[in-house]
Amino acid sequence: MELQITLLIASSMLLGYMVKSRWGLNNKPLWVDQITGLPNRADFERSVEIGLRSSRNIGLIIIDLDDFKSVNDHQGHLAGDRLLRQAAEILLNATCDTGTLFRWGGDEFVLLIPAASDTLDATCISIEQQFQSANLGLSCSTGSTWQQANDTAITLFERADQNLYSNKS
Repeated sequence: MELQITLLIASSMLLGYMVKSRWGLNNKPLWVDQITGLPNRADFERSVEIGLRSSRNIGLIIIDLDDFKSVNDHQGHLAGDRLLRQAAEILLNATCDTGTLFRWGGDEFVLLIPAASDTLDATCISIEQQFQSANLGLSCSTGSTWQQANDTAITLFERADQNLYSNKS
């Protein structure tokens, strides 16, 4: 029964994404990041609220591109945009079987995992290793958490963010 509920939630999220990714006002796609083509922060916020209400134990991983600012500063913002697209492709390939990858903004991505287990640490290590092996000239850092009783989208994100910065130091 739990597997059926998880599959129903995942299907609902996918269907919602497909419906919402249609073109919006002024021919701009809704819910899609303009640089990477990934679901955007607004879609993440909507999805995490749905996940918190309907799922037990969703997981969240924040992925931060290390030293990305230096690319924009030394090579320009268009080079940074190209690197973001490449990073998104690598991260999407590394996470597509795990959950839904979103572009949070700047150099950060978030991975929402329905029905996460205690394997978030292993997933973080795998993401970091796959990203490193892609040889983009950058590494990435991760921070993770899973849903706790009475979590909100803010408390869930803040806990993963604290874990990210703890891992970076």
